[in-house]
Amino acid sequence: MKLLPLILLVLTCFFALPAIHAQENSAEEHMVVKGTVYDTSGVRPVQSAVVMAIRLRDSLLLSFQRTDAQGKFDLKGVPLDTFSLVIAHPDFDDKSYFIIGSPENREIVIPVVRMLDKAQEEEEVVIYAHREPIYYKGDTLVYVADSFQVGQNAVVEDLLKKLPGIEIDKDGKIRSQGKEVSQVLVDGDEFFGSDPSIATKNLGANGVQSVQVYEKKNENAAEGEDETIQVLDLKLKEDAKKGYFGRASMASDFNRFYEGELLANKFNKRQKISVFALGSNTPRSSFGYGDLNKFGLDNERSGGFDDGFGNTYYGGNNTSGIPRTFKAGVYYSEKFGKSTSVNFNYSYYNVQNDAYSASRSQYFLNDTTYYTNDSTRNQTFNEQHSFNLTIETNLDSLTKLTIRPRLNLLGAQLDNADLSDFLNQDNELTRNTSIYNTNESNGFNSQNDLRLNRKFKKPKREFDLFYQFNIQRNASDGFLHSYNTYYDTLIPSDTLDQSKINEYNSQVHRVSLQYYEPLGKLFKLSPQYIYEYGNDVQDKETYNRNGTEYTDFVPLLSNNFENTRQKHYAGMELIYDSRKFYISAGAFARNIDIDNHNLLSDTTIHQNVTNFLPEAKFIFKPTQATRFQIRYSTNSQQPSINDLQPVPDNTNPNRVRVGNPNLLPNYSHTINGNFNTWQALSGKYLWSGFWLNVTNRAFSSSVDYDQFGRQVSQTVNVDGNYNASVWFGGGLPFYKKLFTFRPQFNGNTFRNLNYINGQENITINTSLSPTLALDFDADSVSFMISGDLTYNIPKSSVSSVSNQPYYSSLLYAGFSWTLPFKMKIESEVTYNINSRRSAGYNINYLIWNAAIRKYFLKTENLELSLLLNDILNQNINNQRQISQNIITDNRTKIISRYFLLKLTLRFNNNKTKEEDANGWH
Repeated sequence: MKLLPLILLVLTCFFALPAIHAQENSAEEHMVVKGTVYDTSGVRPVQSAVVMAIRLRDSLLLSFQRTDAQGKFDLKGVPLDTFSLVIAHPDFDDKSYFIIGSPENREIVIPVVRMLDKAQEEEEVVIYAHREPIYYKGDTLVYVADSFQVGQNAVVEDLLKKLPGIEIDKDGKIRSQGKEVSQVLVDGDEFFGSDPSIATKNLGANGVQSVQVYEKKNENAAEGEDETIQVLDLKLKEDAKKGYFGRASMASDFNRFYEGELLANKFNKRQKISVFALGSNTPRSSFGYGDLNKFGLDNERSGGFDDGFGNTYYGGNNTSGIPRTFKAGVYYSEKFGKSTSVNFNYSYYNVQNDAYSASRSQYFLNDTTYYTNDSTRNQTFNEQHSFNLTIETNLDSLTKLTIRPRLNLLGAQLDNADLSDFLNQDNELTRNTSIYNTNESNGFNSQNDLRLNRKFKKPKREFDLFYQFNIQRNASDGFLHSYNTYYDTLIPSDTLDQSKINEYNSQVHRVSLQYYEPLGKLFKLSPQYIYEYGNDVQDKETYNRNGTEYTDFVPLLSNNFENTRQKHYAGMELIYDSRKFYISAGAFARNIDIDNHNLLSDTTIHQNVTNFLPEAKFIFKPTQATRFQIRYSTNSQQPSINDLQPVPDNTNPNRVRVGNPNLLPNYSHTINGNFNTWQALSGKYLWSGFWLNVTNRAFSSSVDYDQFGRQVSQTVNVDGNYNASVWFGGGLPFYKKLFTFRPQFNGNTFRNLNYINGQENITINTSLSPTLALDFDADSVSFMISGDLTYNIPKSSVSSVSNQPYYSSLLYAGFSWTLPFKMKIESEVTYNINSRRSAGYNINYLIWNAAIRKYFLKTENLELSLLLNDILNQNINNQRQISQNIITDNRTKIISRYFLLKLTLRFNNNKTKEEDANGWH
């Protein structure tokens, strides 16, 4: 394998890096306190300020020093104790900090001490209990929120963008150390269910005490998915947990576009109540993080539109367009006594979208090639009611019971039109088609969890019982109208006019038993057993139109199919856990018994598959700010019922899919690693990782094309598919940490085997994506410039003509400037470059957005803004996709230039300004 030298090199570097950074904590019984004192502006250093360390228990002066010309102080040899750090200067009010010393907390660094004028009163007391703005608490990565400067009235999303190693892309997806965050919590609880954008886009950053990132077991993992997920938990300050606070806004261009938002929170130590509502017909509040999968809008993997009920509609492959969104919900959490807590939330989503797109595709066959020009319109309506309840109670001091029922009521409507021209290799028109699909779906899904966790008097001995019951029921009715016209042939035009009815029912029961037995202080043994029973039934019926009614049953396109499976999973894991090392190794066996029953023909295909599933994990923790992790795992995934059911799906007559009841579960090996480190004094950070997956019996396709470009595909098992990626990035502050240089690189390659007209086709696609960014962040001005290049190298064995490298590049510049008179200006410019694509799709376009803000009231909590979107009116969505033997260039119509006048009111019970987290003050 050509990747082997690369993987060995990456592994060597990953094992070497932690050793370079390893260091032991000092054993000295003294502390060091250092920092820099500035005046009220936070810019000009204060010289000759007196810095005193005064022990709390007897007011003894432990050490003192005057600041130098740069405002710096460095108190060394301070006894390890709890003391008050007092900074005094005749021109300013005194500044005080409480310092809590400990063997793990010997060095305190306060980058910015901002002195207050004599006329101002200091209302807060700052307690330092840890020396670093970023540190590890066990296996949890902790960011101290006040260590990172954000703008006035910033929300959580603004704070996350400041945290080293955390990224938020244009779709709102969050990544930490290069890995995607799957769940966002607030104080350990889901905040309005599974939509984290409600928290990240609305909660004030000033109310966050820390941001914690950790991994936890993925209880909802489907077969083959990762057993763990990465979680981001927002821990609120005590002041943010009492009283009320919120924000309300409305915006309009007084013609076509509008936005409106409301978030209100009332918290105390035992109770939390929140309500939110937002409505918009602009992209700014349309599809948030997680919405695409929730509403079945993410169709890049299937190449069509999936309505979430087992129906796939081909022709549109974008999520852009003209949106209209309304979301609302209520959140309630309360603690009863010392042992019971209840968390309930309800949310309602109503999302509509009208999307136009044009695409050009080139199909490569072993002896020829042909083209299609497609014009598509997708009108979608998605509605969802979500109910989530969590009850946690301590049955006694060692036993905890958690009950978590969830219910989603779903509705979807689709109106799809796909107009296609088929051209031969000489670009001559051979056929055109018009395909119209309408569909209406309704249903529900429910997930119900019960967990009993029992600890014992012996430390680290633990027993965990988990039961999950999932049920899903959906029904859909749709219509297909298709028209074909042939050129330069005697074949007459043909039409299809059909009604389609689909009913889908599914239930899954899962029981998991896991036990931990300590073997001394550092080892523990963990046996585990899982039993799962699943049953899926799908009934598809197709009728041709007869007169005005759809009464002619079509047996070829109709089928009733049932998939039943029982799984036994058992094994044992040995774990070694010390301060610096975590090592685990386990061996598991899985047996799955499957019946694929064709209810119409009363035939059954029986399968019994046993897999050996080893796994291992290694974590090296040389310091509180450095981690290296490598993990090897194996898993096996079941095919979906749509891949199994032996009935043609002619939703798009140009691309017919047929199920394969003989499919076997796949078997894959995955190895991945991560390394990240942070240097507190310099502010430098580095994160990197790699991932390699090799799958046998992978789910791929066998596609047959006829002379007119129509295709019939079936899912088949193939061996040797792989997917590999490597990534790294970091931040290098310089010039008093006002500037940060951020290089980044992502590399990906995959190998996919499929069959084209019976001939084996191997597709290998490699992409290289370097990125460079420079940030400047001062009190009143901040800006960022960046550039990235994505270079793609596709290769296909079926036709060398398809091996056409292409690239895209994005240049970005943005700034924010706080002016006198409570005003602020923001602007950003993005230049997109596309090259080596189809004619008409090599499009370069410049997007310029800006905002002018004015703050009112003594608290500055009233804001009037002018938002300018796409000032040059150039916004488009231009993408290229490569799949097997197909290259597609896609261009989508989306909302371009508009201006909004927006009014925002922030409110809280203290009637005070919502202070920004300006450094350490």
